[in-house]
Amino acid sequence: MSEPVIKVKRLAYVRVAAPEPARAEAFLLEFGLQVATRTDDAVYLRGTDPDPHCYVLSRGAAGVTAIAFEADDASDLERIARVEGASPIEKLDEPAGGQVVRLRDPQGMQVEIVHGLATLEAAEPAPPHAFNMDGRIRREGDLPAVRPGPSHVRRIGHLVLESGDPASVYRWYHERLGLRKADEIHLPGGGTQMVFASLDRGREFVDHHVVGFQYALDEGARVQHVAFEVGNLDDLMAGHHHLKSRGRKAVWGVGRHRYGGQIYDYWASPFGLIHEHWTDTDLVNAETAPTDCDFVDLEEYWGPQPSLSFVVSRWNWKAVRNLASLLAARLRAMRRSRAGA
Repeated sequence: MSEPVIKVKRLAYVRVAAPEPARAEAFLLEFGLQVATRTDDAVYLRGTDPDPHCYVLSRGAAGVTAIAFEADDASDLERIARVEGASPIEKLDEPAGGQVVRLRDPQGMQVEIVHGLATLEAAEPAPPHAFNMDGRIRREGDLPAVRPGPSHVRRIGHLVLESGDPASVYRWYHERLGLRKADEIHLPGGGTQMVFASLDRGREFVDHHVVGFQYALDEGARVQHVAFEVGNLDDLMAGHHHLKSRGRKAVWGVGRHRYGGQIYDYWASPFGLIHEHWTDTDLVNAETAPTDCDFVDLEEYWGPQPSLSFVVSRWNWKAVRNLASLLAARLRAMRRSRAGA
Protein backbone atom coordinates (compact mmCIF):
# COMPACT_ATOMS: atom_id res chain seq x y z
CA MET A 1 0.00 0.00 0.00
CA SER A 2 1.05 3.61 -0.53
CA GLU A 3 2.53 5.79 2.20
CA PRO A 4 -0.35 7.26 4.25
CA VAL A 5 -1.08 10.99 4.32
CA ILE A 6 -0.59 11.12 8.12
CA LYS A 7 -0.20 8.67 11.00
CA VAL A 8 -2.62 9.52 13.79
CA LYS A 9 -1.55 9.48 17.43
CA ARG A 10 -4.58 8.00 19.21
CA LEU A 11 -8.33 7.52 19.15
CA ALA A 12 -9.56 10.68 20.87
CA TYR A 13 -13.34 10.42 21.31
CA VAL A 14 -16.67 9.40 19.87
CA ARG A 15 -19.77 11.53 19.40
CA VAL A 16 -22.92 9.64 20.31
CA ALA A 17 -26.55 10.74 20.00
CA ALA A 18 -29.47 9.43 22.05
CA PRO A 19 -33.15 10.37 21.90
CA GLU A 20 -33.18 10.61 25.72
CA PRO A 21 -29.73 11.84 26.78
CA ALA A 22 -30.51 11.64 30.49
CA ARG A 23 -31.16 7.89 30.24
CA ALA A 24 -27.99 7.42 28.20
CA GLU A 25 -25.96 9.45 30.71
CA ALA A 26 -27.25 7.37 33.63
CA PHE A 27 -25.96 4.24 31.88
CA LEU A 28 -22.59 5.82 31.11
CA LEU A 29 -22.07 6.83 34.74
CA GLU A 30 -22.89 3.29 35.86
CA PHE A 31 -20.50 2.05 33.17
CA GLY A 32 -17.69 4.10 34.73
CA LEU A 33 -17.34 7.30 32.71
CA GLN A 34 -17.33 10.68 34.49
CA VAL A 35 -18.83 13.99 33.47
CA ALA A 36 -16.09 16.44 32.52
CA THR A 37 -18.36 19.34 31.61
CA ARG A 38 -21.76 20.22 30.22
CA THR A 39 -22.92 22.69 27.62
CA ASP A 40 -26.36 23.55 26.31
CA ASP A 41 -25.88 21.03 23.51
CA ALA A 42 -23.85 18.14 24.94
CA VAL A 43 -22.40 16.29 27.90
CA TYR A 44 -18.64 15.66 27.72
CA LEU A 45 -17.50 12.54 29.55
CA ARG A 46 -14.00 11.43 30.45
CA GLY A 47 -11.96 8.60 31.94
CA THR A 48 -9.42 8.80 34.74
CA ASP A 49 -6.48 9.47 32.38
CA PRO A 50 -5.58 13.15 31.85
CA ASP A 51 -6.87 13.15 28.28
CA PRO A 52 -9.89 15.43 27.77
CA HIS A 53 -13.34 14.04 27.03
CA CYS A 54 -13.51 10.66 25.29
CA TYR A 55 -17.30 10.61 24.82
CA VAL A 56 -19.59 13.43 23.66
CA LEU A 57 -23.28 12.75 24.29
CA SER A 58 -26.00 14.80 22.61
CA ARG A 59 -29.67 14.54 21.70
CA GLY A 60 -30.64 12.89 18.41
CA ALA A 61 -31.39 9.63 16.66
CA ALA A 62 -29.54 6.84 18.48
CA GLY A 63 -26.05 6.02 17.24
CA VAL A 64 -22.48 7.16 16.81
CA THR A 65 -22.37 10.35 14.75
CA ALA A 66 -18.59 10.89 14.57
CA ILE A 67 -15.27 9.34 15.57
CA ALA A 68 -12.15 11.40 16.26
CA PHE A 69 -8.40 10.78 16.10
CA GLU A 70 -5.67 13.02 17.45
CA ALA A 71 -2.93 14.20 15.08
CA ASP A 72 0.71 14.45 16.09
CA ASP A 73 1.10 18.13 15.21
CA ALA A 74 -0.46 21.04 13.35
CA SER A 75 1.31 20.14 10.11
CA ASP A 76 -0.67 16.88 10.03
CA LEU A 77 -3.87 18.92 9.98
CA GLU A 78 -2.53 20.89 7.03
CA ARG A 79 -1.75 17.67 5.13
CA ILE A 80 -5.05 15.96 5.84
CA ALA A 81 -6.98 19.12 4.93
CA ARG A 82 -5.61 18.77 1.37
CA VAL A 83 -7.24 15.34 0.93
CA GLU A 84 -10.20 15.29 -1.43
CA GLY A 85 -13.44 15.80 0.50
CA ALA A 86 -11.77 17.15 3.65
CA SER A 87 -12.93 20.32 5.36
CA PRO A 88 -10.57 23.25 5.94
CA ILE A 89 -8.90 23.50 9.34
CA GLU A 90 -11.47 24.85 11.80
CA LYS A 91 -11.47 25.94 15.41
CA LEU A 92 -13.25 23.56 17.78
CA ASP A 93 -15.68 25.65 19.80
CA GLU A 94 -15.86 23.09 22.62
CA PRO A 95 -14.54 22.80 26.18
CA ALA A 96 -11.20 21.21 25.21
CA GLY A 97 -10.60 23.71 22.38
CA GLY A 98 -8.19 22.75 19.63
CA GLN A 99 -8.57 22.52 15.87
CA VAL A 100 -10.25 19.99 13.60
CA VAL A 101 -10.40 18.71 10.02
CA ARG A 102 -13.49 16.68 9.10
CA LEU A 103 -13.80 13.91 6.51
CA ARG A 104 -16.36 11.25 5.54
CA ASP A 105 -15.25 7.65 5.33
CA PRO A 106 -16.60 5.29 2.62
CA GLN A 107 -19.60 4.31 4.73
CA GLY A 108 -20.55 7.93 5.52
CA MET A 109 -19.16 8.16 9.06
CA GLN A 110 -17.83 11.60 10.01
CA VAL A 111 -14.16 11.33 10.94
CA GLU A 112 -12.57 14.20 12.86
CA ILE A 113 -8.81 14.76 13.01
CA VAL A 114 -8.04 16.99 15.98
CA HIS A 115 -4.99 18.74 17.41
CA GLY A 116 -4.30 21.06 20.32
CA LEU A 117 -6.88 19.73 22.77
CA ALA A 118 -6.44 20.86 26.35
CA THR A 119 -5.62 18.16 28.93
CA LEU A 120 -7.15 17.62 32.35
CA GLU A 121 -5.84 16.62 35.74
CA ALA A 122 -5.88 12.86 36.12
CA ALA A 123 -8.84 11.57 38.14
CA GLU A 124 -8.65 8.91 40.84
CA PRO A 125 -8.01 5.56 39.13
CA ALA A 126 -9.07 2.08 40.16
CA PRO A 127 -7.31 1.00 43.35
CA PRO A 128 -4.27 -1.06 42.34
CA HIS A 129 -3.01 -4.09 44.18
CA ALA A 130 -0.48 -6.86 43.72
CA PHE A 131 -1.59 -10.37 42.83
CA ASN A 132 -0.37 -13.59 44.46
CA MET A 133 -0.32 -15.56 41.22
CA ASP A 134 1.99 -17.61 39.01
CA GLY A 135 3.73 -18.91 42.11
CA ARG A 136 4.91 -15.42 43.07
CA ILE A 137 4.07 -13.80 46.41
CA ARG A 138 3.55 -10.06 45.97
CA ARG A 139 0.82 -9.29 48.50
CA GLU A 140 1.50 -10.26 52.11
CA GLY A 141 -0.81 -9.26 54.95
CA ASP A 142 -2.97 -6.98 52.80
CA LEU A 143 -6.44 -7.60 51.43
CA PRO A 144 -7.00 -6.92 47.71
CA ALA A 145 -8.03 -3.31 47.08
CA VAL A 146 -11.42 -3.95 45.50
CA ARG A 147 -14.23 -1.41 45.74
CA PRO A 148 -17.85 -2.09 44.85
CA GLY A 149 -19.43 0.20 42.30
CA PRO A 150 -18.75 1.19 38.69
CA SER A 151 -15.54 0.26 36.93
CA HIS A 152 -12.97 3.03 36.62
CA VAL A 153 -12.79 3.73 32.89
CA ARG A 154 -9.30 4.98 32.04
CA ARG A 155 -9.66 5.90 28.37
CA ILE A 156 -11.29 5.02 25.10
CA GLY A 157 -9.26 2.29 23.47
CA HIS A 158 -10.86 1.14 20.23
CA LEU A 159 -14.04 0.72 18.24
CA VAL A 160 -15.36 -1.63 15.59
CA LEU A 161 -16.74 -0.38 12.27
CA GLU A 162 -19.14 -2.75 10.51
CA SER A 163 -19.75 -2.70 6.76
CA GLY A 164 -20.38 -4.95 3.79
CA ASP A 165 -16.78 -4.47 2.58
CA PRO A 166 -14.43 -4.10 5.57
CA ALA A 167 -11.26 -4.52 3.48
CA SER A 168 -11.98 -1.39 1.42
CA VAL A 169 -12.95 0.64 4.49
CA TYR A 170 -9.67 -0.42 6.14
CA ARG A 171 -7.72 0.73 3.06
CA TRP A 172 -9.33 4.19 3.34
CA TYR A 173 -8.18 4.53 6.95
CA HIS A 174 -4.73 3.19 6.17
CA GLU A 175 -4.17 5.54 3.22
CA ARG A 176 -5.32 8.67 5.07
CA LEU A 177 -4.65 8.03 8.77
CA GLY A 178 -1.91 5.41 8.74
CA LEU A 179 -3.72 2.59 10.50
CA ARG A 180 -1.79 -0.66 10.13
CA LYS A 181 -3.09 -4.23 9.86
CA ALA A 182 -2.34 -6.26 12.97
CA ASP A 183 -4.30 -9.42 12.06
CA GLU A 184 -7.02 -10.51 9.63
CA ILE A 185 -9.81 -13.09 9.82
CA HIS A 186 -11.22 -14.57 6.61
CA LEU A 187 -14.77 -15.63 5.79
CA PRO A 188 -15.38 -19.19 4.54
CA GLY A 189 -15.79 -17.84 1.00
CA GLY A 190 -12.44 -16.05 1.14
CA GLY A 191 -13.60 -12.51 1.90
CA THR A 192 -12.63 -10.47 4.93
CA GLN A 193 -14.52 -11.03 8.18
CA MET A 194 -12.33 -8.67 10.25
CA VAL A 195 -9.22 -6.56 9.87
CA PHE A 196 -7.74 -5.59 13.22
CA ALA A 197 -5.83 -2.34 12.71
CA SER A 198 -3.41 -0.67 15.11
CA LEU A 199 -1.86 2.76 15.17
CA ASP A 200 1.48 2.95 13.39
CA ARG A 201 3.91 4.55 15.85
CA GLY A 202 7.04 2.93 14.45
CA ARG A 203 8.90 0.91 17.08
CA GLU A 204 6.69 2.21 19.91
CA PHE A 205 4.35 -0.50 21.20
CA VAL A 206 0.63 0.28 20.98
CA ASP A 207 -2.68 -1.53 21.57
CA HIS A 208 -3.25 -4.52 19.29
CA HIS A 209 -6.05 -2.59 17.56
CA VAL A 210 -7.54 0.86 17.59
CA VAL A 211 -10.19 0.02 14.97
CA GLY A 212 -11.63 -3.32 13.95
CA PHE A 213 -13.10 -3.38 10.43
CA GLN A 214 -15.78 -6.06 10.57
CA TYR A 215 -18.09 -7.68 8.04
CA ALA A 216 -21.70 -6.84 8.94
CA LEU A 217 -23.99 -9.83 8.55
CA ASP A 218 -26.81 -7.51 7.45
CA GLU A 219 -24.25 -5.74 5.18
CA GLY A 220 -25.12 -2.39 6.78
CA ALA A 221 -22.68 0.26 8.02
CA ARG A 222 -22.27 1.44 11.63
CA VAL A 223 -20.09 1.57 14.70
CA GLN A 224 -20.76 -1.87 16.18
CA HIS A 225 -19.20 -1.17 19.58
CA VAL A 226 -16.92 1.22 21.45
CA ALA A 227 -14.36 -0.07 23.94
CA PHE A 228 -12.83 1.41 27.07
CA GLU A 229 -9.88 0.33 29.19
CA VAL A 230 -10.53 -0.19 32.89
CA GLY A 231 -8.02 -0.43 35.72
CA ASN A 232 -7.54 -4.18 36.18
CA LEU A 233 -9.38 -7.49 36.34
CA ASP A 234 -10.94 -6.80 39.74
CA ASP A 235 -12.11 -3.39 38.53
CA LEU A 236 -13.69 -5.01 35.46
CA MET A 237 -15.47 -7.62 37.57
CA ALA A 238 -16.66 -5.05 40.12
CA GLY A 239 -18.14 -3.08 37.22
CA HIS A 240 -19.73 -6.24 35.82
CA HIS A 241 -21.58 -6.89 39.08
CA HIS A 242 -22.51 -3.21 39.44
CA LEU A 243 -24.10 -3.10 35.97
CA LYS A 244 -25.83 -6.42 36.58
CA SER A 245 -27.27 -5.13 39.86
CA ARG A 246 -28.68 -2.12 37.98
CA GLY A 247 -30.47 -4.36 35.49
CA ARG A 248 -28.32 -3.38 32.53
CA LYS A 249 -28.20 -5.61 29.45
CA ALA A 250 -25.15 -7.89 29.31
CA VAL A 251 -24.20 -8.74 25.72
CA TRP A 252 -21.05 -10.88 25.92
CA GLY A 253 -18.51 -11.80 28.56
CA VAL A 254 -16.60 -12.15 30.69
CA GLY A 255 -13.88 -13.78 28.56
CA ARG A 256 -10.46 -13.32 26.95
CA HIS A 257 -10.10 -12.57 23.25
CA ARG A 258 -7.81 -14.59 21.00
CA TYR A 259 -6.94 -11.56 18.85
CA GLY A 260 -5.93 -8.64 21.02
CA GLY A 261 -5.78 -10.73 24.19
CA GLN A 262 -8.09 -8.45 26.16
CA ILE A 263 -10.21 -9.66 29.04
CA TYR A 264 -13.59 -8.32 27.88
CA ASP A 265 -17.10 -7.57 29.07
CA TYR A 266 -19.78 -6.09 26.77
CA TRP A 267 -22.93 -4.16 27.71
CA ALA A 268 -25.67 -2.47 25.70
CA SER A 269 -26.78 1.08 26.39
CA PRO A 270 -30.52 1.84 26.68
CA PHE A 271 -30.49 2.71 22.97
CA GLY A 272 -28.62 -0.33 21.70
CA LEU A 273 -25.00 0.82 21.29
CA ILE A 274 -22.62 -1.80 22.67
CA HIS A 275 -19.96 -0.62 25.15
CA GLU A 276 -17.00 -2.80 26.13
CA HIS A 277 -14.90 -2.86 29.28
CA TRP A 278 -11.47 -4.40 28.71
CA THR A 279 -8.16 -4.82 30.48
CA ASP A 280 -4.77 -6.40 29.66
CA THR A 281 -4.39 -5.97 25.91
CA ASP A 282 -1.68 -7.37 23.64
CA LEU A 283 0.77 -4.76 22.34
CA VAL A 284 2.23 -4.55 18.82
CA ASN A 285 4.54 -2.26 16.86
CA ALA A 286 5.53 -1.74 13.23
CA GLU A 287 7.85 -4.75 13.42
CA THR A 288 5.06 -7.12 14.55
CA ALA A 289 4.11 -9.38 11.63
CA PRO A 290 0.35 -9.59 10.94
CA THR A 291 -1.25 -13.03 10.90
CA ASP A 292 -4.26 -14.45 9.06
CA CYS A 293 -6.91 -16.82 10.39
CA ASP A 294 -9.98 -18.50 8.93
CA PHE A 295 -13.23 -17.70 10.72
CA VAL A 296 -14.07 -21.40 11.19
CA ASP A 297 -10.80 -21.89 13.11
CA LEU A 298 -11.22 -18.88 15.40
CA GLU A 299 -11.75 -19.61 19.09
CA GLU A 300 -11.43 -17.23 22.02
CA TYR A 301 -9.00 -18.23 24.78
CA TRP A 302 -11.91 -18.63 27.20
CA GLY A 303 -15.38 -17.29 27.85
CA PRO A 304 -18.97 -17.79 26.68
CA GLN A 305 -20.20 -17.74 23.11
CA PRO A 306 -21.32 -14.28 21.95
CA SER A 307 -25.03 -13.53 22.11
CA LEU A 308 -27.06 -13.03 18.94
CA SER A 309 -27.47 -9.35 19.89
CA PHE A 310 -23.68 -9.00 19.67
CA VAL A 311 -23.31 -10.94 16.42
CA VAL A 312 -26.24 -9.42 14.50
CA SER A 313 -26.66 -5.65 14.70
CA ARG A 314 -29.80 -5.57 12.55
CA TRP A 315 -31.98 -8.39 11.27
CA ASN A 316 -32.87 -8.63 7.58
CA TRP A 317 -32.80 -11.42 5.02
CA LYS A 318 -29.09 -10.83 4.38
CA ALA A 319 -28.32 -11.28 8.08
CA VAL A 320 -30.27 -14.56 8.17
CA ARG A 321 -28.57 -15.85 5.00
CA ASN A 322 -25.06 -14.87 6.08
CA LEU A 323 -25.46 -16.16 9.62
CA ALA A 324 -26.73 -19.50 8.32
CA SER A 325 -23.74 -19.70 5.97
CA LEU A 326 -21.27 -19.08 8.80
CA LEU A 327 -22.92 -21.60 11.10
CA ALA A 328 -22.93 -24.24 8.33
CA ALA A 329 -19.22 -23.62 7.65
CA ARG A 330 -18.44 -23.93 11.37
CA LEU A 331 -20.37 -27.23 11.59
CA ARG A 332 -18.51 -28.62 8.56
CA ALA A 333 -15.20 -27.67 10.16
CA MET A 334 -16.19 -29.37 13.42
CA ARG A 335 -17.14 -32.56 11.55
CA ARG A 336 -13.80 -32.57 9.70
CA SER A 337 -11.98 -32.07 12.98
CA ARG A 338 -13.82 -34.98 14.62
CA ALA A 339 -13.23 -37.22 11.61
CA GLY A 340 -9.50 -36.49 11.74
CA ALA A 341 -9.22 -37.04 15.48
